[in-house]
Amino acid sequence: MSRTRLIVATGIAAGIAAHYFLLEKLIADRTDVAGGWISDLGARSESTGWIFDMLDFVAGALILAFALVIRPALSGRSQALRWGVVSLMVVGVLSMVDGVFPLSCAESLTDSCELNYDLVDLIHGAETFISIAATVAAFGFLALGFRDDGDEHLRRLGTITAVAGVLWVLCNILMGAQYVLDDLDGVKGIFHRATQVILGIWLVSMAMGIGRMSRGAKTSPGLGRIDGDGEAAEQIRMP
Repeated sequence: MSRTRLIVATGIAAGIAAHYFLLEKLIADRTDVAGGWISDLGARSESTGWIFDMLDFVAGALILAFALVIRPALSGRSQALRWGVVSLMVVGVLSMVDGVFPLSCAESLTDSCELNYDLVDLIHGAETFISIAATVAAFGFLALGFRDDGDEHLRRLGTITAVAGVLWVLCNILMGAQYVLDDLDGVKGIFHRATQVILGIWLVSMAMGIGRMSRGAKTSPGLGRIDGDGEAAEQIRMP
């Protein structure tokens, strides 16, 4: 498989996997789309929690794989893109950590339990905050790097990334606001799921945009055919 096809396939797979919560109505013990956290689907108090923990881990692994695949194509173009890819790698790793260290109790799904605040809960909580910071960094660095790039496909992707980043941050602000505004408590789950939808669509958009850039580079006149790593593979003779 060529690197271009690998970029597209991995990015689309990661984007689809980010929507794993859509299975909650089919397989979850308990669910509350409007008021429940996605993390609570995988809580240790739920008999089906291990399924969502596994899906969370797989989604993170695919995000990490996507970041590793696009790294050769982007890291050499600018420092901003290099840091953006590193931030995306961190997002993938932390999603895997999220799946390995699930919460002890699904507090948003039932009033009959409270978190134990054991080591696993503490790791999960710390991972959540670090993951938010890493995701914001990924959106920011990649938006800046794409917008400043000379390739039209990446510049267009920069605008998409900036818009996605702003919407993602806005949803997180509204999620956090429910701690001071009781009216938002019953809809925090909607905002949480919206962040995953935004992330998933963005990953697919990146896969398509970087794929188009990679295909265009392969046939750039005067530069020869360029392989997926951005190196000349065959010089085209010019008249």
